[in-house]
Order: sequence, then C-alpha cells, then structure tokens
Amino acid sequence: MKAGTTWLYDVLNRHPEVHFSHEKEIHFFYAQALRPGLLSDRARMRRAKGYLAFDPEISHARVLQRRVRWTANWLANPIDDAWFNGLFLHKDSARWIADFSNLNALLPAETWRDIHARTRKLRVIYTLREPIDRLWSHVRFHLKMQGKSHLLDEFSVDELFTHIKDGDYLEHTDYVAAIMRMREGLPQECLRIDFFDRVSSDPRGFVADIESFLELTPQALPDDIVSRVVNPSPPRPLPAGLAERLEPFVEAQREGLRRLGLVLPDHWG
Repeated sequence: MKAGTTWLYDVLNRHPEVHFSHEKEIHFFYAQALRPGLLSDRARMRRAKGYLAFDPEISHARVLQRRVRWTANWLANPIDDAWFNGLFLHKDSARWIADFSNLNALLPAETWRDIHARTRKLRVIYTLREPIDRLWSHVRFHLKMQGKSHLLDEFSVDELFTHIKDGDYLEHTDYVAAIMRMREGLPQECLRIDFFDRVSSDPRGFVADIESFLELTPQALPDDIVSRVVNPSPPRPLPAGLAERLEPFVEAQREGLRRLGLVLPDHWG
C-alpha cells in the first residue's frame, strides 16, 4: 500500500500479455483466508453500484454489455475459484491474469502455499517504500478517504502516534514479517522484491526488470506514462517529532531486511 503499485498497474495494464479484471483490487485471497465479509453479498452490491454507472450520451453499447456481464459474475455465488476466474473475461491472447491487492501482503504462509498449489504458474511482486515515507503517505491517504483530513491539523504528535499505533498502518509497514511469510510459502522463483525508489529514479529499468521477471515481450513506454503520478496522497510535511517516535520500529525493519539479504537504498539510513 502506497508503494507504487497503482503506477505499476497503470503500466502493466497497457501490456497485451497481461490481463486485468474490471476491478483492480478484488482482495479475493485475503477475503478467503482472513476476512470473508470483505466479499459478502452486501459488500459486493455496494461496489457494483459504481461498476454499472455510465453516460448514455457517450458510452458504447459493446463496452456496457461487457461491463454488465462482468458485474453479473461479480454478484454471483459462491465466492470460490470459479467465481474468481469468472472476473477475468475477454483475456484474449494475454499470458497472465493479474491481481493487485495491498492486502495480499498480510496473507499467512500457508495461504501462499495454497495459492501456489491452485495456480498453473504464479509470480508475486512486492514493492517496498522507505518505512516512514510509506507510513506518512498511508496516514494522509486514509484520512482523506474517510473525509477526516482536518485531523492532520488537529492531532498533536502524541495523538497522531497513537492513531498510527492503533490502526493497521504498522502492520502494512512490517515488510520483514510479510517477506518471511511469502518466502516460507512460495518457491524462490515466484517472488520478486523491489523498491519504490526506482519508480522515480529508474522507471524504465524498473519496468524492464518486471517484464523480465514475468517473461513479457518488452514494450516501449511513452514519456507521459513513465512520469505520471498516480493516486497521490495529499501533500503535507511530516510533523516534527513523529519520525523520532517511529524510529524504533523503522530501525527494526531496516535491520530485519538486511538480515533477509536485501540491500536497502542509501537514503533509508
């Protein structure tokens, strides 16, 4: 979450050998393993309302027909592998179906083993962002989505730290635990770990490495796509004193990642 995955989605969604569902983040595996209510009938109905919105003056009938057919599959039951596969219609000649979910990073090792056993070929990409940068971006984005950005002006540093500690922010920044779970549940060749820093410092090299990992035919990327900022959090400087409060957690992450054999970007400290 907040580590460049929406940008990567935007890039890979243009590749003819990769097929995405109409819904970018289905959260199917997380719902199966940890939170079934996430894909309850009522929850899917709420999301379906947006899927069927269209402007009759500019929409194309064929596109709408596809969307209606897809939404019917989305609302079907039971929520099983056949349901999930039914969300990837019209994949044509694509070699991969792609599922983006920030919640997948929270899956236990046994779930990763099960997913690997249920797929013909599996590749997992996990991007890491400097922990405090990621945390602060997550906080800003989450409060914006809740309509509570005003709290950023009202919280003291102590209150902000408590908000972070009591939420799921640190769980999403526990890269060490996530990687250990994935490495325990997946063969080595299935997992690629990379860094958000490369999205800005070496975007074409970053994408080329992903294409190689997925055995994709290299595609030329237009400059406007490479430099595009997708799904940004509201800009706001980190409050004085917050980094110091988070430093013990962040230092544990840095040391843990190094023990796992990762070479961290210089500015991580």
